[in-house]
Amino acid sequence: MFLGSQETGMGWISLFNLAFLIFGVLIAWYALQVVRWEVFLKEAKGRPAAVLRLLVAILLGYQLAKFANEYMMSTMMLKQFF
Repeated sequence: MFLGSQETGMGWISLFNLAFLIFGVLIAWYALQVVRWEVFLKEAKGRPAAVLRLLVAILLGYQLAKFANEYMMSTMMLKQFF
Protein backbone atom coordinates (compact mmCIF):
# COMPACT_ATOMS: atom_id res chain seq x y z
CA MET A 1 0.00 0.00 0.00
CA PHE A 2 1.52 3.29 -1.08
CA LEU A 3 1.14 6.04 1.49
CA GLY A 4 3.79 8.49 0.27
CA SER A 5 6.26 9.68 2.84
CA GLN A 6 6.78 8.14 6.25
CA GLU A 7 5.14 11.14 7.93
CA THR A 8 2.03 10.70 5.78
CA GLY A 9 1.88 7.01 6.71
CA MET A 10 2.16 7.85 10.38
CA GLY A 11 -0.56 10.46 9.93
CA TRP A 12 -2.92 7.88 8.45
CA ILE A 13 -2.16 5.44 11.26
CA SER A 14 -2.87 8.19 13.82
CA LEU A 15 -6.14 8.98 12.07
CA PHE A 16 -7.16 5.31 12.19
CA ASN A 17 -6.20 5.13 15.88
CA LEU A 18 -8.37 8.14 16.70
CA ALA A 19 -11.26 6.73 14.68
CA PHE A 20 -10.91 3.38 16.48
CA LEU A 21 -10.92 5.15 19.85
CA ILE A 22 -14.04 7.19 19.13
CA PHE A 23 -15.83 4.25 17.55
CA GLY A 24 -14.86 1.98 20.47
CA VAL A 25 -16.19 4.43 23.07
CA LEU A 26 -19.44 4.82 21.12
CA ILE A 27 -19.91 1.06 20.89
CA ALA A 28 -19.16 0.66 24.61
CA TRP A 29 -21.60 3.49 25.48
CA TYR A 30 -24.28 1.82 23.37
CA ALA A 31 -23.62 -1.58 24.96
CA LEU A 32 -23.75 -0.13 28.49
CA GLN A 33 -27.27 1.18 27.95
CA VAL A 34 -28.71 -2.26 28.76
CA VAL A 35 -27.06 -2.40 32.20
CA ARG A 36 -29.49 -1.90 35.10
CA TRP A 37 -27.44 0.69 37.00
CA GLU A 38 -29.95 0.95 39.84
CA VAL A 39 -28.78 -2.49 41.00
CA PHE A 40 -25.25 -1.15 41.53
CA LEU A 41 -25.84 2.48 42.47
CA LYS A 42 -27.95 4.22 45.08
CA GLU A 43 -28.93 7.04 42.72
CA ALA A 44 -28.71 5.78 39.13
CA LYS A 45 -30.11 8.97 37.56
CA GLY A 46 -27.73 11.51 39.09
CA ARG A 47 -24.74 13.29 37.62
CA PRO A 48 -22.14 11.08 39.38
CA ALA A 49 -23.79 8.00 37.86
CA ALA A 50 -23.62 9.57 34.40
CA VAL A 51 -19.92 10.35 34.90
CA LEU A 52 -19.37 6.75 36.03
CA ARG A 53 -21.13 5.44 32.91
CA LEU A 54 -18.96 7.70 30.76
CA LEU A 55 -15.75 6.53 32.47
CA VAL A 56 -16.72 2.88 32.11
CA ALA A 57 -17.53 3.48 28.42
CA ILE A 58 -14.15 5.15 27.92
CA LEU A 59 -12.33 2.27 29.63
CA LEU A 60 -14.16 -0.41 27.66
CA GLY A 61 -13.94 1.58 24.43
CA TYR A 62 -10.20 2.03 24.88
CA GLN A 63 -9.73 -1.71 25.29
CA LEU A 64 -11.85 -2.38 22.21
CA ALA A 65 -9.88 0.19 20.19
CA LYS A 66 -6.60 -1.25 21.44
CA PHE A 67 -7.67 -4.69 20.26
CA ALA A 68 -8.75 -3.35 16.85
CA ASN A 69 -5.51 -1.43 16.49
CA GLU A 70 -3.37 -4.43 17.40
CA TYR A 71 -5.33 -6.56 14.96
CA MET A 72 -4.85 -4.02 12.17
CA MET A 73 -1.12 -3.70 12.87
CA SER A 74 -0.69 -7.46 13.03
CA THR A 75 -2.40 -7.97 9.70
CA MET A 76 -0.24 -5.24 8.15
CA MET A 77 2.92 -6.87 9.51
CA LEU A 78 1.74 -10.30 8.38
CA LYS A 79 2.39 -9.20 4.79
CA GLN A 80 6.09 -9.10 5.67
CA PHE A 81 5.99 -12.79 6.49
CA PHE A 82 5.18 -13.91 2.96
